[in-house]
Amino acid sequence: MLSMNEIIRARRRALGMTQEQLAERLGVSAPAVSKWEQGASYPDVTLLSALARALGIDLNALMGFERTPEKAEITRMLTRVSDAAKAEGIDAGLSLAKEFLREYPSCGALLFGLAATLEGRMVMAGMTQAEREPVSMQLEDWYVRAADSDDEEAREAAAHLLAARALNRGDADAAQAMMARLPREPAAARWTLETGLLLARGEREQAISYVQKALFLRAGDMQQMLLRLIQLALDAGETDRAQAMAELTDGFTALLCLHPYVGHLAQLMPALARRDKPACMEHIHAMLEALRLPWSPGTCLPYDRAALGQGVSGDMLGGIVREMEESEEYAFLREDAAFRAMLAQYRAK
Repeated sequence: MLSMNEIIRARRRALGMTQEQLAERLGVSAPAVSKWEQGASYPDVTLLSALARALGIDLNALMGFERTPEKAEITRMLTRVSDAAKAEGIDAGLSLAKEFLREYPSCGALLFGLAATLEGRMVMAGMTQAEREPVSMQLEDWYVRAADSDDEEAREAAAHLLAARALNRGDADAAQAMMARLPREPAAARWTLETGLLLARGEREQAISYVQKALFLRAGDMQQMLLRLIQLALDAGETDRAQAMAELTDGFTALLCLHPYVGHLAQLMPALARRDKPACMEHIHAMLEALRLPWSPGTCLPYDRAALGQGVSGDMLGGIVREMEESEEYAFLREDAAFRAMLAQYRAK
């Protein structure tokens, strides 16, 4: 649990306020705020309510008395927000999420989970960038607050996401600042120690499950690395190399029972670069069909004891179709009536 000085500092930074700005709101000096954040002194009791309001939290959270919800409770809240956004629209989901955060304003896992849930719902609904913009600004604040939270897992996930977004918009300095918060990967893989510990305790089935989950996560990382190598080859004009990498990625995807959508996406990338309409149509049809059909990695041998459950890729179908209908990258394909008809067919599913 964070102390009051840590709470004041974390919330002020999450809100993008300077010590001077917070001091001005409260009618105190900036050095006074600095002493609070260092733990050298505490705010006068008469300032606590005003300080909590300025930081967007309640007195319990400011005093460090806020109860942290259990994982099962967070899962229930995320499910309710997702269901509300799906049934009543994104604004309904956002409103419910804000209610939950009024009760747990500093819970990193909840902040990150709510932002990711609503972002996913906007993609699945096929909302345009302009339609998503007002909500995205709020979600960005939640990611920043999660990156400043005391929840290690949520903090690292949020910092990773914010670093990637900074790179996408060309802000190398902001990306580097976020990346500095991330732990460096250890030279030796931790999973070997974790597995050894489970085996030492006689927990063989748990060890198998742990290794399978680790394999699934690392295979997904490798799949993304292969996609990046395809794009780098295309950026360098090495189309033959990109095509060879695409075929390798497709084979890797099938070999390790990963989502077939990504294998088809790998094949689509060089086809788009060549503007090869027949090949693009073939791979896009395969991609959309892969999204439409159920996907259960847990039924495959490498993950049959990992309890991974069934994927929900079908919810992505609308967003992917919408992107293909609007993105400049697919403009040359939209000249073809067969392509437009295919998108209309999947939009209706």
